[in-house]
Amino acid sequence: MGRPKTWDRSEVLRRATRLFWEKGFEGTHLQELVRVAGINRFALYKEFGGKEGLFEESLRNYMKDMEVLTSLLAREPLGLANIRAMFRATDAYDFHHGCFVLNTVREKHVVGAGAWSATRKFVEGGEAAFRRNVEAAVVRGELPPATDAEGLARFLVALDIGLITYGVAAPEGTDRGRALEVLDRFLDGLSGGRR
Repeated sequence: MGRPKTWDRSEVLRRATRLFWEKGFEGTHLQELVRVAGINRFALYKEFGGKEGLFEESLRNYMKDMEVLTSLLAREPLGLANIRAMFRATDAYDFHHGCFVLNTVREKHVVGAGAWSATRKFVEGGEAAFRRNVEAAVVRGELPPATDAEGLARFLVALDIGLITYGVAAPEGTDRGRALEVLDRFLDGLSGGRR
């Protein structure tokens, strides 16, 4: 009969997620991971398959937490209101370590295939959600018929990535708030001032 677990799986994931988010896959050393997560090496390998498995599960755990933000782009009716709401909510979120997903993009060549695949799907899903809202805004007359929905969606993804990354340099958020005011004026200009 095996010994009972002396650790809580959800707590290990919470701690590991925070550590990986802050230091990345490569910057997180196994001994530090064991110490911070509160799990011994044997249990880490048995439960998660090692550092790579724990990283992938931590990343998926983080993505699940981000559904609070991404779900704003799925609200009906689709359109510019969703885009504005998502950016406002993102500005209020704590990204002083950047975004775990975006940090993983920078580690493309060192993370496992599962983590990289999940990262790509998450980013592609965000772009598709922006595009659906832009396309709906065109149909609803919020944006001109000639709007390049794919190009605008990519611009919005780039802006989102930039604002989150800027959160590392300006964690107090005041400068990001000013950038969002510019985004509002930009969207107003595209829509001819219709909200």
